[in-house]
Amino acid sequence: MSSTAAMPTPIGNLFAVPLACPQCKGELALSAGDLSCKTCAMEFSREEGFWNFIIGGTFEDELPESQKEYESNANADTVTNYWLPLFRRLWPDRDRLVNILSVGCGVGMDVELLCQEGFNCVGIDCGHRNTLWEKLDRRDNLLLANGKFLPFEDGIFDAVFCGCVFPHVGVEGDTNIVAKDHFEQRSTLAAEMARVLRPGGKVVVSSPNRWFPADLFHGRTEGKFKPRLNLPTSRFLLSPGDYAELFGNAGCKRMQALPVRGYWGFIRSRNSIKGRLLGLPVKLLFRLADLPTLRRSPLNPWIVVMMEKAS
Repeated sequence: MSSTAAMPTPIGNLFAVPLACPQCKGELALSAGDLSCKTCAMEFSREEGFWNFIIGGTFEDELPESQKEYESNANADTVTNYWLPLFRRLWPDRDRLVNILSVGCGVGMDVELLCQEGFNCVGIDCGHRNTLWEKLDRRDNLLLANGKFLPFEDGIFDAVFCGCVFPHVGVEGDTNIVAKDHFEQRSTLAAEMARVLRPGGKVVVSSPNRWFPADLFHGRTEGKFKPRLNLPTSRFLLSPGDYAELFGNAGCKRMQALPVRGYWGFIRSRNSIKGRLLGLPVKLLFRLADLPTLRRSPLNPWIVVMMEKAS
């Protein structure tokens, strides 16, 4: 990073929402092409065209380009059939700009499509999927950052959401081996997500259900359909109660287990007869899990939980 100039200038409208130092939340200033914090003097620069605010390490998720393309298509399917309908219901009459943050946005397709719908969506990620960001029209709404150290001012988002981020926090690398301080690390992430929410704002988190005996979403190679055995004693995955505890401690309340229909389009299983046949019971299970009485039960393989920041 370049050295700071003697007279740094305020950053003004540099980004789609107000930025702050991810370390101390101090005010940032632009100097010689870099950003510097007026309080703690940390400096941040652009990496391959995107501001890099990563503190606390990157997510070691190196993937082949073919996998990234699949994730881009799957992400677009989920946004179209789940996130967009949900946010339209939450804000049916948008008389002002609705700010939404995607934590762990990956390939960034959720940011792209939500912005096209008229939401002011920004995304952060600390992995290696940003190689696809340059292809997006809304690439200026994307930042490299760790969710445990968000580079935003307090209370600026109407909604903060993430898909299967928490299971990958507090683990060893990109594995299901849980670290001793996993609860503390996940608590830090939940607190940061709540911090940048306005009072009354919504936080929506999703992931496989810890109480379901099989993990359908981790540990499988492409073309294989055998699920990973998931013991409920493992803390790799989370339950609705786990999320309620984490975000309750962070000042959020009124937990709701939302329907899951539309979240997964199973686009990879459509490519083969075997995949379509094996996918039928899974799709049926997802339909059953949409019943309100089963959304928080061990019969639901995937959970989506929404809470509200206390006013």
